[in-house]
Amino acid sequence: MLISIIVPIYNSSTYLDECINSILSQTYTNFELYLINDGSTDNSGEIIDIYGRKDSRVTIIHKDNSGVSDTRNVGIKAARGEVICFIDSDDWVDDDYLETFINNFQNHSTLLIQNIKRNGQPISNYKFQTYNTDNEIIDLFIENNLLYYGAPFAKFYCKSIVSENRIFFNKDISYGEDLIFFLDYLMHIKNITFLNSTKYNYRYISGSLSTSKNHSLKNYFILHSKISEFIDWIKIRSKGNLKYFYTIDWDMIESGIDQNLHILSEETKTQFSELKSTIHYQHFKFASFDRKVLFLLIKMNNYSLLRFYKNIFFKIRKKLTS
Repeated sequence: MLISIIVPIYNSSTYLDECINSILSQTYTNFELYLINDGSTDNSGEIIDIYGRKDSRVTIIHKDNSGVSDTRNVGIKAARGEVICFIDSDDWVDDDYLETFINNFQNHSTLLIQNIKRNGQPISNYKFQTYNTDNEIIDLFIENNLLYYGAPFAKFYCKSIVSENRIFFNKDISYGEDLIFFLDYLMHIKNITFLNSTKYNYRYISGSLSTSKNHSLKNYFILHSKISEFIDWIKIRSKGNLKYFYTIDWDMIESGIDQNLHILSEETKTQFSELKSTIHYQHFKFASFDRKVLFLLIKMNNYSLLRFYKNIFFKIRKKLTS
């Protein structure tokens, strides 16, 4: 089975050798490695060119800077493998990372997921079992807090499912695009299996794009729309308590509002107005008291009053925590 490994690269020279060497030293060797330079301004481009000359499995792509999502999409389109693995350029993998996937492979309608290490410790408490996406979808997400672990790495994606269903990363947003990709993919498979294996090493870098908390209102509302769409998809397949999903959706809605309260542009007001039609009774039902108030203000389409309410709420919360 040929595996296509996609590594988007932007100014990663400090960690690039460790990342690439960990891939090239894999015990499972039938893979192709796409090192895609997204317009780096450091010497990342020169570093990957050296690897391209040394190993025939390595394909080098240099492109103008367009963001990590578009860069991953370039890799998806170029990939020739039966499966796709994403690895970030500042992370690294244990030498049996790919072999673990291969040894546990069942079929392409089953997505394999490994745990992720940060500072040598697993970052999530997955239940190591197989879930059916038709009748166990709610348990799958609640038991594994999966809406917060939608990152593309440590997963074994089928190339044909991705290509045939045109599943790509949304290049218009900078936060949550990986979760949207994951949810889109999940709607085309039958099972998810969590492996009792932690072979992916995640490097936390303060101030990086993935750890930044400031994103546009539009970004959060696109993510909210996808989660709402996914909730509708779940309702058809499984019955159960949907509070978890609506709570996470509220997290996205409120984060977008909180981070953009200071912006009074017409575009922001228009986006806020559009939110009115995308929240429903279920959002109210599963909301905390303060979010019930927020729900009513959104439905009233009163941006000024909402800003006043949130500013008062911020001051009260600051007093209580000081």
